[in-house]
Amino acid sequence: MVDHAKTHRRRLFEIIEMGLSGNRLASLFDGFMVVLILLNVVAVALETVPTLDRLYGVWFLWFEIFSLLIFCVEYILRIWVAVEHRPRPEAVGKGRFRLRFITSPLMVIDFLAIMPSLLFAAGIDLRLLRIFRLLRLFKLMRYSPALASLGSVLYTERRALIATLIIILGLSSFAATVMYNLERHIQPDVFGTIPNALWWALATLTTVGYGDMVPVTWAGRLFGGIVMIFGVCIYALPIGIIASGFANEIHQRDFVVRWGLVANVPLFQGLDANLIRTITKYLRSSVVEKNNLVVMKGSYADQMYLIVSGKVSRRDGGRVMTLEDGGFFGAQALMEKSRYTSNYVTETECHFFILDGREFHRLMDENPKLRERIEDSYNKSSHCDYGQAAAPEEIFSDDA
Repeated sequence: MVDHAKTHRRRLFEIIEMGLSGNRLASLFDGFMVVLILLNVVAVALETVPTLDRLYGVWFLWFEIFSLLIFCVEYILRIWVAVEHRPRPEAVGKGRFRLRFITSPLMVIDFLAIMPSLLFAAGIDLRLLRIFRLLRLFKLMRYSPALASLGSVLYTERRALIATLIIILGLSSFAATVMYNLERHIQPDVFGTIPNALWWALATLTTVGYGDMVPVTWAGRLFGGIVMIFGVCIYALPIGIIASGFANEIHQRDFVVRWGLVANVPLFQGLDANLIRTITKYLRSSVVEKNNLVVMKGSYADQMYLIVSGKVSRRDGGRVMTLEDGGFFGAQALMEKSRYTSNYVTETECHFFILDGREFHRLMDENPKLRERIEDSYNKSSHCDYGQAAAPEEIFSDDA
């Protein structure tokens, strides 16, 4: 008997939590939530303009009520579908797992984003907490992989960033102490205490330079110049750490996804992980629309095509064969250094991994096992009926 509640929960989970590509409802939901969040941030800012608040205050209120209802429903639905995250349902009870889920960072941000409005609706005037409504902007982390990656970078590089912060604070304290001793007798109202001088040190080291506190002695100006130079160097450290970590995070995520796709191609299944890593470095990704000619019969073979997703028809005169996910073509012509003997046309939108001829021959020369795997694939495909679509695990044939 079908459990309709569980089925609906799974569908909702795929829409609001997974955001599956190709799922139109998931794309619409993500787009709607992103627009709503941005409009909320704009509304919070516009409410502070007296003229706009006087003319459109009622509309701002109704928009806040509408947004609050949407965010509350979203929050409750996320709690309901949270159990679909469980890798082993029998290991953790639904109640306990949901409790852990509620205390996760993103769910805490969701709660803080709606909490001030809930308290205001209950009759408590918390306009000073209006800034918490701006936390809705952080909800975009759910819908932006780049923001999620940045958060991951900050956590990964936290030790280096903390060390940099300690260095900055130490240098600021040192600069403030020295400037206090150099200028306090000449400008007691400006540099009369170390805390006052600390404000100058922070403004100078950050290269902001408000100009409200300026040394007048030659020694103070000389030391101030040295502090400026150090400021440029020191404050470049956290920027460099974050930029480097962010780039590594993006490249690592892209490599992991690509490696997983390559490892799942039947041609490469079972190969050594290091060999798959090498193959992955040489592959480039390409997406081709439906009904496009990918390879023309008679053209010189210069590339091998791996089908990540989609369907490609091999057309050789009156014979037609369909290649599906995991199939490949172009390898035999490359190995024989000849021309393609068939036309290949996309039946659907296709995602390819393409291996250029030079890299292909290098891999064949350096990895006899890979060459043997490709040759075996063609030997198996020679028994297929080209007038029918072969099973996915048999679709290795190209221009044999």
